[in-house]
Formats: sequence, C-alpha cells, structure tokens
Amino acid sequence: MDPDETAIREFYNDYQPPKYAIRTVRKLIRTVPEKYLQGLDCVVLTNQSGLPRKHRVGKVTSRKRSYPRSNVIGLYHPAHHGEKAWIELFVDKLEHGIYRYWWIPLLREMAFGGVLFHEIGHHIDYTVRPEFREKEDVADDWGKKLFKNFFRKEYRYLIPVSKPLARLVRAFERTL
Repeated sequence: MDPDETAIREFYNDYQPPKYAIRTVRKLIRTVPEKYLQGLDCVVLTNQSGLPRKHRVGKVTSRKRSYPRSNVIGLYHPAHHGEKAWIELFVDKLEHGIYRYWWIPLLREMAFGGVLFHEIGHHIDYTVRPEFREKEDVADDWGKKLFKNFFRKEYRYLIPVSKPLARLVRAFERTL
C-alpha cells in the first residue's frame, strides 16, 4: 500500500458485512484527487448496531437541528491531539437503504458514494479549503463535485444517457 494512500479498515461487532462494501469504498476513494485526502488517516467501515450504547443513543446537531444518533449513516472525525482525521461509515445503515438494489453496482456506489463523498467534503472544508458558510451545505457541495468526478471517471460511457439516468436516480432516492 502506498504510504499516502488512505487506508480502509473494517470493525464489525456481531455483523456480517456485504461482500461488496470494502470493494465499493475502495473504488470510490480511488477517484478522489490525492490533494483532498491529505491528512485523512482512514475510512472505517463498521456497524452502528454493534456500537456501545453511549454511541448509539443521544442526538447529533446538524444545520442547527438535533437528530437522533440512530439516523446517522456516516461521521467525520477531525484531527485532534496529534491523531489524524478519519471517516466512519455505518455499513449496516447503508445496506438497509439499498437492500432491494444491492445487485446494481451503480446504485450501490451512489449510496456509499453519497455518504463517503459528503464526509470527505467535511474533511476538505476543515483542512484544505475552508469556507465560511453552513458546514453541511459546504460538505453537500463537495460531495456532489466528488461524485460527478467519480461518475466521469468510472461511467463516462453513460454520459450521453445521463439525463434520463438522473430521473431514475431521483426516483430511486424517493424510495429510500
């Protein structure tokens, strides 16, 4: 493994992850420009159901509102006290959202990529290019840019049919 490459680690507790999880995340990370991953130690794939109670219950604040921690699909942990930044993805929550469509690679990558690229957007905002507006909006914007980059690199042959495909994606998102 390249020393600058972002590691992908798996930590599950009483959970069997889908076989495609690590492969999908690796494919997504490969398309992110290296300059945006500087300072990011790893992406941790885990299950929320296996976390200790204090990490499963409670509230998370986002866009000046509180949400139950059980609704969280991914988290960005910024660097502090000499530790590098890292991203945590809850595979059991992601898998639950795509259980009917797991066999379609593009839809799997959309589900995982939406969360992963959003969290990488937080990392970019925090370390590489800070912006002074709502943090979630900045992360959403970066997530969209990174997903477009992924789509251009991995699915360039679908660009001519991207408009009808976008309608399909919106219909898919309404089912989640």
